[in-house]
Amino acid sequence: MSEEDRIWSEDTRESEEEQNEEGHEHRHNRLFSALQVIAVVVAMLLAVYNNALIKAEEEQAFESQQMFIETEPFGPLAPCHEGGIHFNLGTDTNLNGVVETNEVTSDTVLCHGLQGLSGPQGQPGMDGNEASIQLLTSQTLPLGHDFCPSGGTNISMGLDINTNEVLEEEEISNSTLLCNGVIGASGNNGSAGIDGSSGYSALVDKVPAPSYLCRDGFVIQFGVDDGRGEGSVSNDVLEEDEVRERLNFCFEPLRSERFTDVFDGVADSMTTGCDQGLWLPNAEQFIFSANDGQVGCELFVSDGEVNTTELLLDLHPNGDGLPGQFIGLNHLESHQGDLIFFDGTNGVDGRALWVHSTANNSSWSLGVVEWHQPKPWAEGLLFTLTNGDYVWTNGTALLPWHHHPMWNSSVRQQIATSISPLTHIGQAWLHADEHALWFSARDGNDDVEAYRITIQGTMTSWSVNPFANLELTHPLSDGENLLAIGTKGTAKQLLRLNDNGSSEWLPSLAPSMGDTKMGKGMGLHKIGDNLVYDAEVSLNEARVWTTNVANGITLQLSPELLSPGAQVGVAQANNRLLFDCITPSGGTEVCVTDATPMGTKVMHELTPGPLSTTIEAIVAVGNGWLLIADGTINGTDVGTSLWTVDGEAMRHVYNPWPGRPIPVRP
Repeated sequence: MSEEDRIWSEDTRESEEEQNEEGHEHRHNRLFSALQVIAVVVAMLLAVYNNALIKAEEEQAFESQQMFIETEPFGPLAPCHEGGIHFNLGTDTNLNGVVETNEVTSDTVLCHGLQGLSGPQGQPGMDGNEASIQLLTSQTLPLGHDFCPSGGTNISMGLDINTNEVLEEEEISNSTLLCNGVIGASGNNGSAGIDGSSGYSALVDKVPAPSYLCRDGFVIQFGVDDGRGEGSVSNDVLEEDEVRERLNFCFEPLRSERFTDVFDGVADSMTTGCDQGLWLPNAEQFIFSANDGQVGCELFVSDGEVNTTELLLDLHPNGDGLPGQFIGLNHLESHQGDLIFFDGTNGVDGRALWVHSTANNSSWSLGVVEWHQPKPWAEGLLFTLTNGDYVWTNGTALLPWHHHPMWNSSVRQQIATSISPLTHIGQAWLHADEHALWFSARDGNDDVEAYRITIQGTMTSWSVNPFANLELTHPLSDGENLLAIGTKGTAKQLLRLNDNGSSEWLPSLAPSMGDTKMGKGMGLHKIGDNLVYDAEVSLNEARVWTTNVANGITLQLSPELLSPGAQVGVAQANNRLLFDCITPSGGTEVCVTDATPMGTKVMHELTPGPLSTTIEAIVAVGNGWLLIADGTINGTDVGTSLWTVDGEAMRHVYNPWPGRPIPVRP
């Protein structure tokens, strides 16, 4: 190869290498440019996406910042004594359309304004017609009557429009037929028996409905003229103890209302120490202590109708008389009318025993006594002096009890001689009945035993525990005898003090250990020949027991009823006892007994289930009871209310606060 060709060849090769390098650099630049474009596109896409996210968050933030306002009305509650509206403000962060508790940012309360004053009284209206009296008549239907083939009674009711006190045909608004049942077929002849006395007549009687049952109605009574209880045999009169069943007809229920507001406004008319009351049955008036905010705590009187309350006595003109603060208000009928005995102060002589006569509206002080509940006896009341001696009064003066005016001077001297060796008379226990005054006393041997002074002035003594003091509780008169619960050894048992000076312990209960605690809840009551009481024999649980004083049989009336009478005690009506008790499955409820196992049961479960009923009081009224207790009706809690019991039925008659909040039971 020539030199020229070699040089050209090298130049050509160098030129190709330079071209290759330039081409490679050019390709690298093109790739880099492509990457730059891609990076820009990605950046633009990311910017668009980021912008979209920001916009979405702004929109969401905008939505979450929407404010919600909720309103909630509420009743009278301090400081809004007329009620008001509660405003809740917040942000609906979870977008559920509701301002929840954790979303509330502000709350505001707006109170209702106070109620305005009453406007002026309007002009009196025209006199209306006097209300017509409702009349009721009954007509006996003979045998063969079209609707009552066996006879019966037609009871008609209506208004006495023409005021002639006769229910005429055109005045009858409603009639009810009470048909006699069809006479059944004769039974098989029984075997001949031993000749005995004649049977007793069955009697039916109609009497007005008692006031505790309904305001307008009547009761049909069915019974046997057998002289049961205190009745008279075969006298053709259906007496109280001879009644077996009753059928009640009520046309107007009991009326319940507040009959007074002594202290106007929201202030309490009755407070602790100023809350005593007394019903005068003959005058049909209610005497009570209250505070009207002007004369202080004094005596007021009402006949039980609306707006009839009046001030009866302002004992302390410059302060509070506080009548009955310690011994309550006590009633005695006398030739001076109704007498009311109470403790009180006139602001001058200190607290003393006072008497108020409703006959002449006068009051006077009898002096200072111990503030123990007085005991009625021999047309007067027995009080205790500060030295422990008993005094008797009929409202005139305080006399030593053995100076009672029913005894002449020789009888008084005889009684004074009989009791002269005794001390601490009546300080352990005292019992009064229509026949005698029974009391404890300590003799010269320092032994406490039982004594009695009859209305005739005769004294009798008993020596039951010659070497120990006789401790008696719940004394109960049984004709000329006395029944009581006494301590025999270490356990309480039943004791009878006989009229002739002898005594006997009735069949004893044998506790598994310790004392029987007899009568602690129920006390001692007599139904026919049966004594009913509570006692603990085993498991430290009091149960209901009975002992028949005629045959000495003692038995437990129910194994299920526990702690009878422990809450409010017992009230007796129509040969039955109503009391509180506890059952394992029902808690505290209202129970009843007629001294038989079948008749000892839960009267009514006011609070169904294991929750207990709170019973405030039970009182006997006529043949039934009134009680104050909480309870439920058809599953609704009616709170503490008034209930009435008649026969086997218990009815809710009055709720003093129907709008009260339902209590939360523990």
